[in-house]
Amino acid sequence: ITITLDNIARGGIRDHIGGGFHRYATDTRWRIPHFEKMLYDNALLVSVMAEAYQLTGIEKYARGIRETLAFIEREMTSPEWGFYSALDADSEGEEGRFYTWDLTEIEAALGENTPLFCEIYGVTAAGNWENKNIFWVKEPLEKTALQRGMEINDMLRLLESDRQKLLSEREKRVRPQLDDKILLGWNALMNTAYSKAYAALGN
Repeated sequence: ITITLDNIARGGIRDHIGGGFHRYATDTRWRIPHFEKMLYDNALLVSVMAEAYQLTGIEKYARGIRETLAFIEREMTSPEWGFYSALDADSEGEEGRFYTWDLTEIEAALGENTPLFCEIYGVTAAGNWENKNIFWVKEPLEKTALQRGMEINDMLRLLESDRQKLLSEREKRVRPQLDDKILLGWNALMNTAYSKAYAALGN
């Protein structure tokens, strides 16, 4: 389970900019997602990451929990504290348009930080999906930090700053449509996920 969860967490099925996970992958390496985001997928993955963190103490699972729940609170939570059902895959009539990037867009947002970001997230001028880039982590971050002679915490802070810049740019795009149904069963899953996240993280 740890190997599979690691593949999911590093793959394109994860939204590395805004947090959370897309509905499923269309390839065996978890890199190319169907871009819809479902409440139940994210609830179940938070629960699994919480259990993985309790079993292993590996910090990347804790980061995954925090980033996913930050996405849920920002984009999937109603003013009455119910959880919405889903975000569409499409925007402006094109699947994945909201989530994919050209290299030139990244260069404009990140400037001199672009080379490191592109190395980590597999970004190329040609793209890796329909001439665009889906972000995925090529190597474990700890390995990349070691190869570059960086402290892992310094790299994480730099990447967090870069992701926030790209998230701000992404928020200017036309958003996918929100399915604002509040379903009891899916809300129960997310409440369970929050409980497991608290048990794991104490927050």
